[in-house]
Amino acid sequence: MGKLIRRVVPAVLVGGVVAGGYYGYQENTLNIRGTIQREELKQRVKVSNEKITQSERQAIVDRVMKETHRDEGLHKQGFVSMPSLGILQPIFDNAYSEVGLDAGANYANRTADDPDGKQVPVMGQGNYGLASHNFNDGKTGFSALQERLNQDAPYLVDGELKGSDWLNGQPIYMANRSGIYQYKVTDQILVNKGDTDVLRQTQSPQLTIISCLFPSTQYRIITKASLDKTWEWHNAPDKVVHYFDLTVQKTNAHASWFNPGEEEGVN
Repeated sequence: MGKLIRRVVPAVLVGGVVAGGYYGYQENTLNIRGTIQREELKQRVKVSNEKITQSERQAIVDRVMKETHRDEGLHKQGFVSMPSLGILQPIFDNAYSEVGLDAGANYANRTADDPDGKQVPVMGQGNYGLASHNFNDGKTGFSALQERLNQDAPYLVDGELKGSDWLNGQPIYMANRSGIYQYKVTDQILVNKGDTDVLRQTQSPQLTIISCLFPSTQYRIITKASLDKTWEWHNAPDKVVHYFDLTVQKTNAHASWFNPGEEEGVN
């Protein structure tokens, strides 16, 4: 009997661990799925220090600034890249329409001081507001900015609005025809969806990214970043320029089940 117990108990323990792990994955109680997805997203970004000629740089700029949705009334502003999360999206000029958000990221510029959004934000200056969908899949749009897939915490805990520092120090790159702008994340906070104070202009250049929280979609995750470096295209590091080479990088603006469309990257 003693031998039987010694055999059965380890088997039960192993079975419990496996079952618990499967349950944890299904319910995402330990953010297992989110962690796995983030590792996959890192792999999708092609990192290279290969020398890029000036003519090749110009070709990259032209692809980045190509007007792909002008027929829908949208005007290309550039691209946003966050390599650590596999984010690479075009930027357009209307965060207040489904047409704009279905196309990719868009600048957001309506505040109490400028309710009609007449002041067009400029990369590398003031407070650049940027919005895109959170598809709650950890990979499309700005979904990867949420720390835990489909979990309110750590942003919303027992009804209290909180934040997270899990992305602090991570670089975010913005690119337009003039050059590339490197921002570094300083904080994430949670606000009500109607809070426009986060878009007020600032003296120091910063980036304010707005995305939904899941499952409590009445709130918005605000990812703040401060300007760290700027380059013109001709003198930007090869590694950084490669992040915007749409002939090798995959973009992540579209989900086939929600906003099907043609990606601008190699995919």
